[in-house]
Amino acid sequence: MFLKGYLPYRLNLLAELTSENTQAIYRRRHGLTRMEWRVLVNLSEAPTLTASELCERVPAHKTKVSRALAALETRSWVTRRSDEADRRFAHAALTLKGKRAFNRIRPEMVAATEELLAPLSAEDRHKIDEGLKVLERLFGQD
Repeated sequence: MFLKGYLPYRLNLLAELTSENTQAIYRRRHGLTRMEWRVLVNLSEAPTLTASELCERVPAHKTKVSRALAALETRSWVTRRSDEADRRFAHAALTLKGKRAFNRIRPEMVAATEELLAPLSAEDRHKIDEGLKVLERLFGQD
């Protein structure tokens, strides 16, 4: 079968299945969309990011990232300020409320991931991690 050996399909399918496993946490418990969660996570790892930088990191189209930023801003989890050198850009950052929200959600997501991987041996987990590192290097994401 073509699809069983087609890397883009396999990666996408596994990403979707993995994401579905944690969706209940960020969506049902915390009222976040997938994109809002991804933006929140990325902002937790950088002091500020522009929408363009978020688009590269998430990855997603600018309109989806902008909507997610607006929703997080409405919750007072994110602030945006114009770049003084170039007003076309705005820098987004987590507020204290946003950092607290992320710190509340993060352990739940870690626990869900741990539960997902629980049936695997330490050796299998290591193989997965090593395989992902190889793919990240392949795509310049290391």
